[in-house]
Amino acid sequence: MWFNRAALKAEAKACMRQSKANPYVTALIYVLISYVLTLLSNELLFPEDMVRVTVDYYNGVQVYVSPHYLERIFYEPMAYVINFLIKIASMMLGAGFIIFALNAARRVETSIGNLFDGFGFFLRIFLLYLVQALFIFLWALLFIIPGIVAAYRYRLAIYLLLEHPEMRVMDCIRESKRLMNGRKLELFTLDLSFIGWILLSSIPYVGIAFNIYVTPYIQVTRAGYYLAVTGVDSQRDPDGHYGREYERTRRYEERYRNRDDEPRD
Repeated sequence: MWFNRAALKAEAKACMRQSKANPYVTALIYVLISYVLTLLSNELLFPEDMVRVTVDYYNGVQVYVSPHYLERIFYEPMAYVINFLIKIASMMLGAGFIIFALNAARRVETSIGNLFDGFGFFLRIFLLYLVQALFIFLWALLFIIPGIVAAYRYRLAIYLLLEHPEMRVMDCIRESKRLMNGRKLELFTLDLSFIGWILLSSIPYVGIAFNIYVTPYIQVTRAGYYLAVTGVDSQRDPDGHYGREYERTRRYEERYRNRDDEPRD
């Protein structure tokens, strides 16, 4: 990995300490709103009379789905429309937290109101996620691994869209693909380093407390990774080298330039 994971995480913690808006309070509001939206979504689509889950010693876990469940699509279409709007709200809220994380990583002013800034990019964010989901789905048809690779290929697209309103959706996807060329395993390794925290966050009830701590930590670290990648990319040489290759080329040129400056017999 070209980037130092420990350094990225340490920088994320330092940025969080200097954030004007408390990252943990922001995460608390974000988690609570997300939790309420999820409850509303489940209540709309899975009311108690439609879905029942039973657990017993002999039969294990059994899930009963009423045969009338699919009929609700025709008789109660508004339930699905409202659920779709709830999903959109969750999507915009997630984009807002990315805006908060980017501001924190840049050490510029942050506010809890950043959570709702994603609604200002409503249509563009929706189109971006829709196109991404389509591309990832098509790659996943080949096998699960190409789908995962595609997901990492487009990971920086949302950051590019939020930071560059002038860029079109497909431009963000293409640019993310270019920036992530040769870096997908690098980002996967960074994500994998948070697996312990993610598992703790999945524990029922108590996991919410871990989620409040780890959500800003992960998001600010990922925002820092995006800034690092774009920062290195801005140092590309005329031949398109960057990262280790760029640094190696620069040191090679400096060494031989110094040799040329040495006095000759």
